[in-house]
Amino acid sequence: MMCEFDDPFIVLRTLLFINVSYKVTIFWSIFIIIFYTIEICLEIYYMLTNFNINLLIRYGPITTFFLLMIVTAVLPVILGKEIFEVLAFQCNTRWPLNMIRKDAQTRLKRKCQTINGCLLCILVILLSALGVNIPYFGTQRELLICVRVFEEYFGEWAFIPYYLYLAGFPFLYYHFLRISFGFAYVFLEAQLQFFLIEEYLFETYQTDHEKHWKYLQDTRYQQQIGKSLRDCIAHHNDLTKLVKMSVNVTVTAMPIFLLIGIILYISSFAFIINFADTMTNILKIRVFLFLASTMSITILFCWTGQQLINVTSNIFFTLSGAPWYYWNLENVKILLTFLTNCTKNESIVLAGIRLDYRMFVSMCRISFSYALVLFKLRKRSLVY
Repeated sequence: MMCEFDDPFIVLRTLLFINVSYKVTIFWSIFIIIFYTIEICLEIYYMLTNFNINLLIRYGPITTFFLLMIVTAVLPVILGKEIFEVLAFQCNTRWPLNMIRKDAQTRLKRKCQTINGCLLCILVILLSALGVNIPYFGTQRELLICVRVFEEYFGEWAFIPYYLYLAGFPFLYYHFLRISFGFAYVFLEAQLQFFLIEEYLFETYQTDHEKHWKYLQDTRYQQQIGKSLRDCIAHHNDLTKLVKMSVNVTVTAMPIFLLIGIILYISSFAFIINFADTMTNILKIRVFLFLASTMSITILFCWTGQQLINVTSNIFFTLSGAPWYYWNLENVKILLTFLTNCTKNESIVLAGIRLDYRMFVSMCRISFSYALVLFKLRKRSLVY
């Protein structure tokens, strides 16, 4: 019954795992991490030695975003073994789509196409934000403090680190995209497998109403029900293990992402509130796309966490609709065991903070409140 897995997210998987020379990749990744780490340290040092609230608000968003990208570049190095184990286990625990009926396959493929369309829209926003920051479209002094930093510390040689900065940015950006979409990919695959279990159970429940209680005497029917339930339990246990492995990796990186994410939102909102009336047109476009890309990734993370909660709870409700009254005692016991295994929803939680829709709303509300505080501080500093 098993066959080769037809991955509906194969394009996303291909983009995330591009095969290039291993040695070249390692060398370039290490060089990028070292270069941008030194550059970020110079920026922070410059801001501390020339500190004022205006400088902090103007250059805070991009500096924080680059810090976030450096973290995403370092993350695969620190958690490389754990990430590899998750991907390897995920590849070995997949049911093919032909496990369910053709009409169910069609519905599932359409849903996956819709998800792929949404991911493509997010990718277009992210690439647009990257493209509009090319120096061809205008000076970057209003956004990038590195221009001032390089001129301050390198003088007439400032163009060398500046061009290195521009050349390395797409590669650093790719690390950011890879981690972001890689997170979504693993949980989307798990979500797909939970859907397959759900549809497979619906097919198992199909009965001929004319037979009614005759099913209790049908040995072949009872054996098929028992086998189907055992297969579903085994696959559900594998998926639960996969989700826990993925959640453990996510929770390890979650604190730093939450901290930098909140700072990024605060600084972005503060920048818009303080400088909206003095921005040039190109700066408005850059800031709009920057904020749109940041919010798109946050929504992707929160949506993924919410979907994990939803799909794991749906299995329980699917099981509760089983025609157990047609089953023998052994199959009823198997059903009760399965129901017991599904009483707890899987979710991504750290210290009571759950990754779901409400987290996105809370982040925006908190960030906007602190951004207003920065606005008042800057306004007061201009008065004095």
